[in-house]
Amino acid sequence: MKRALFAAGFGTTAMIASLGARPKPVPTPSPSPDPVADKLFASAKDWWRDRADLPYLEYGALVRYKRNKYIFDNWWQATFRTKDGALHLERLMVLEDEAKRLRGFPITIFGFTIGDTNPQAEPIRAEVPFIEPTSNFGLLNRYQSHVYVSSEPTENPLLLPEPSATPLRQIGRVEASTRDYDVRLLGEESLRYGDAYHLKLTPLREPKLFRLRDLWIDKATGATVQLTVDGIYNGKPYDGVRWTAHYVPLGGRWYVQQLRGDNLHFGLDINIDAMEIDFVDYHFPTDVPHERFERLL
Repeated sequence: MKRALFAAGFGTTAMIASLGARPKPVPTPSPSPDPVADKLFASAKDWWRDRADLPYLEYGALVRYKRNKYIFDNWWQATFRTKDGALHLERLMVLEDEAKRLRGFPITIFGFTIGDTNPQAEPIRAEVPFIEPTSNFGLLNRYQSHVYVSSEPTENPLLLPEPSATPLRQIGRVEASTRDYDVRLLGEESLRYGDAYHLKLTPLREPKLFRLRDLWIDKATGATVQLTVDGIYNGKPYDGVRWTAHYVPLGGRWYVQQLRGDNLHFGLDINIDAMEIDFVDYHFPTDVPHERFERLL
């Protein structure tokens, strides 16, 4: 009798427990593909695959950001080697301006900055512009880049820098396939260099890896002329801000002209209104000493 009552009680308890258990989540089905948008997305990747670049690029990279009413500029001289994506970066500094930025100290109370003895002092050390001038930001990657950084200015262009410990910190080190994203055609827009198709991309998985969100494709050529990504690099706050990349046509090819992100928060009390990475003054030398991309032994 007791055994029967125990069995009945156990069955009731199990039934109550099962009623209170949370149901297993049902996977959300992927939206039905948009054939027109998917075809445009595929053509954009084909354009990058078919692209033939010159062997070397030289350009200036400006990292500019605004905080309050002050604008801070950091200049780099860059050399890019197409065959393997090697990128040599050399910081350009005016020593007088650099000393001015380092002068003074912040005034803090309980960990919060309330003032500064030198309001023109640089509040952060901006990230080195580890961005290829031919970057497609994860749409298609043909190689793993290597970055060589010289943080100090030098008058000798053959004074070789130590390579960075890690490869180029760039978003999207995979090639995006069509079904990594739900791709939708939002329409046509008139941009600076002509009319373009505007594609909206929603990642179907791993949004921190597949970061493309918008893509503008030139109607006449299929070239990527503009895009947006949710984050660049792999560190805060750069990876938590939406960036817009603009491209510029030079000699029949398209190169990154500018990246822009707004409202970057460094720690608790340093807010940067806007940051731009501008690529300017492109040159295309026929040859560059290979030592520039080698480690100094």
